[in-house]
Amino acid sequence: MIEREIKLEADIGMSVPDLEKALNGVTIGSPSIRELDAVYYDTPTLSMARSGVTLRARTGEPGPIWTLKVPAEADGEEMARHEFTFDEPLGAVPASVRLAARAHVCSQSLGPVVRLHTHRSEVVLELEGRPQMKVCDDVVVVEDGTDRGGAFREIELEFVSDDVDRGLVDQVMARLRAAGCRDTEDPIPKAIRALGPRALEPPDVEVVPIDKKATVKDVVRDVIGRSVTQIMNHHAGVWLTIDPEELHQFRVGARRLRSDLRSFAPLLDRNWTSYLRDELKWLGTEVALARDADVLAERLRSQIMRLPSEDARAADRLLQRIADTTAHARAHVIAALSSDRYVALLDDLVESARDPRFATDQPGLAEQRGRKIFARLVRKPWKRLSRAVDALHPDSPPPALHAIRIEAKRARYAAEAVEPLYGRDATRLAEAIADVQTVLGEFQDTTVAETWLRDAAKAIPSTRVVVGQLISLERSDRARLRKRFARVWKKTSRAKFRKWLS
Repeated sequence: MIEREIKLEADIGMSVPDLEKALNGVTIGSPSIRELDAVYYDTPTLSMARSGVTLRARTGEPGPIWTLKVPAEADGEEMARHEFTFDEPLGAVPASVRLAARAHVCSQSLGPVVRLHTHRSEVVLELEGRPQMKVCDDVVVVEDGTDRGGAFREIELEFVSDDVDRGLVDQVMARLRAAGCRDTEDPIPKAIRALGPRALEPPDVEVVPIDKKATVKDVVRDVIGRSVTQIMNHHAGVWLTIDPEELHQFRVGARRLRSDLRSFAPLLDRNWTSYLRDELKWLGTEVALARDADVLAERLRSQIMRLPSEDARAADRLLQRIADTTAHARAHVIAALSSDRYVALLDDLVESARDPRFATDQPGLAEQRGRKIFARLVRKPWKRLSRAVDALHPDSPPPALHAIRIEAKRARYAAEAVEPLYGRDATRLAEAIADVQTVLGEFQDTTVAETWLRDAAKAIPSTRVVVGQLISLERSDRARLRKRFARVWKKTSRAKFRKWLS
């Protein structure tokens, strides 16, 4: 789940206002009082805390004891985190927990870093009978683990509805501020606040916003940092869930970084770049089995819905077969993420984001302004894409269009990487190429689906009739997408999208 909350600071002696009387249509349940004891774990360098990640073992409430929280995309003043729970006993960090946190631990050890006792008074706010949020009044005592000690108080608004009433949120915030609560400039978890300045130092992989004045080094660090962060933040989701989006985002992070390292290779140390690209290829290949199975399963389900009801019911054995394929592929991914090779790659990726290696035969290159250099580097994948499209003919086989899709992806990633330098020009080109990539991606999906369906019909002869219908649908879609590609490419290849590359 994703935990979304707003944090406010408060003085220990502040009185919380009666929200039920102040807010029309709101009902509030009886307060729940809890005494919570939590031990937080981290590496000796606080690599998790510095990345906004927390791992705790907590008692005092029902349910799982261990919780791992990883930053998620948030809106406005909210703090959002992916929350993963484990029903494991107290003591040493369980293996399942350690492996889920691996991307933020890498090869370091895990140990207790701070212990907190929280006196919590919690109420649930309902609007017209629908739960909206919990208001948690927390008085936190730092018991050990830092030289700061002491206590602090937080008021949390934790949303329990995906469509929480924003007007109600604003009203509650106004009442709490009037009572003496203060906004936090940069909301942080309790453990990070308790750990103090060392936990607030920059993360191992720091993504600092850049602009048109950025140097070559700034751009390369930004490109690497964003992809490595994406890999790290989706590791736990891949490990612990079957959410296809987690696996997709993890894979995109690896593929994007490998592509960008290729596009910007003339600026970088050749041996270093070659090693990272080889290892990212390995990781991407391991993950691709499961991601491709997810895409195929989703497509198969949608195509079956287009069949007459009596034929759709006959496709159950096909759905079971793809479910077995997906389960096997995910087990393959877990094995890869459990390996020493993956840990070594994580260490190398963190180091590469911190200190990328540049070509030694170009002194001073890293400090040059990026706008003078990167346009010509983006021009190369664009030209490769254009040449590949020019070589097509009406009867080109599906592998030829798949090769164009790969070139489109590389060109798009390159354009997106330099958006901070070239602004709207780079964005427009990336968006146009993304349209090409989408069409050709769907085209490739039809090809993969047909191959899989043919194999399934051989393995399960009783499905041959329904397989024939599904293959017919795939061929019809493929013909439509081939025509659509021609129209999309005509738009994408307009000169206005690439003037800045000249």
